[in-house]
Amino acid sequence: MGKRTADKGRTASTLALAALVVLGAFTVSCSSESPTVKTEGPVTFADIDAAISQRVAGDGLDGAALLVVRDGQTFRNRGYATFNTSTVVPIASASKWLTAATMLSLVDDGRLTLDDRVSNHLPEFTGTSGAATIRQLLSHTSGIAPADCIWDESSSLRACTSRIARSDSTDDPGTRFSYGNTSFSVAGRIVEIVTGLPFEAAFEQRIAGPVGMSSTTFDGTLYPTDSNPVPAASAQSNLDDYGRFVKMLSQGGEIDGTRVLSESSVLEMERNQVSPLDTSADSAVRTTGIPTYGLGTWRDVVTADDRGLIVSGNGAYGFYPWIDRARDSYGVLLVFDERGSDRAVPESQGTVQMVWAALDNETGAPETPPTTTFGR
Repeated sequence: MGKRTADKGRTASTLALAALVVLGAFTVSCSSESPTVKTEGPVTFADIDAAISQRVAGDGLDGAALLVVRDGQTFRNRGYATFNTSTVVPIASASKWLTAATMLSLVDDGRLTLDDRVSNHLPEFTGTSGAATIRQLLSHTSGIAPADCIWDESSSLRACTSRIARSDSTDDPGTRFSYGNTSFSVAGRIVEIVTGLPFEAAFEQRIAGPVGMSSTTFDGTLYPTDSNPVPAASAQSNLDDYGRFVKMLSQGGEIDGTRVLSESSVLEMERNQVSPLDTSADSAVRTTGIPTYGLGTWRDVVTADDRGLIVSGNGAYGFYPWIDRARDSYGVLLVFDERGSDRAVPESQGTVQMVWAALDNETGAPETPPTTTFGR
C-alpha cells in the first residue's frame, strides 16, 4: 500500500475484508463500518455514485474518479467533485504493479530471469541478501531489511542500494512475507543496471510509452526527485493512464495492437508467489484481508485451485486499480485520502466490491471461471 511509514509497519486494522471464490461462486464480505457499503437491495451504479460522493464530502477529499469496463462496455469513466479522468494523484503502492511490469518486460527480452540472484546483478550484495532472487524482491519475501535511504531525496537509487547491501537481512530469503518498499528499490536498481537507463527512463521506455501513459511518473509532486525514485511507492498517475495499464494487462499484455508484455509474464505476476508461507501476521494483510500476493500485485479473489481471478494494486491513499477475469472486467478507483492506509484502503475496497455487485446486477453474475485466461 506504500508510503513513507510502510517499511516501519502499520497499525493493524480491524476492517479486514475478504473476497473468496469457490468454483466461480463469489462470497464477499465488507466492513459494516465502511460508508461505501449498501446493505439492502441490489447494488446499482447510482448507489456507487452516491457512495463516492458521500465519501468525498464526508472525508473532506478534493474529489474522486471511477473507471469500470466489462466485456468492452464502459459503465463508468467519470470524475466526482473537482476531479476528472485526467486528474493526477499520488498512487502509493499501485507503483509496485508498474515496477513489476517493467521488470517482467526484461524477462520477456531474455535479459534476466525472475530466479536470478540479486548478487548476479549487484555484486555488492553478498551473503543472505545476495542470495535473494528478483522474484523474492517483487513478492516481499527477500528478507532484505527496511532502509530509510529510499526516502532520501538528496540520494540516488545507486547510493541507496549500496547502503542496503551493507545492512543485515531480517530473514532468510523465502521464509517470511513482509510487505514493504525497500526490496523494490533494489529491483529498481537492477532495472537500471540491466537497461543502462535511469529507472524512470526505463519505465517510460518499456511500459509508459508503449501503453500510452503520458501523465504517469515516479518523480511526482509528493516526492519530486528523479535521482532516487521509490519504485514501490512514489508514482503518480490518473484514471486515463492507469486505466490503459490495467486494460493492457487484462488483454494478456497487448493494447491497440502493441505487445507490451507476454501472456506468460502477465500470468506470472498474478500467480501466488507466497505459498506456502503464513502471511496472517503481516499488517498489510490484516488491512486488506487478502492473504496471497503475486509480483507487485494483490490477489483479491481466487479459485478453489488458487488461480487468480481478481487482482489489484491498491495504494495507501485509496487508489485502487483491479482486473476481474471472471467478469472480463477491469477498472480503477482514484482517490487521494491521506487519513492512513487502515482507513483509505478498506473504504476503497468496499467501493470496488460494490462495483462487482453492480456489474452482476446489470449484466449477470459470472459463470464457472474460464479455462483459458485470454482470448475469450
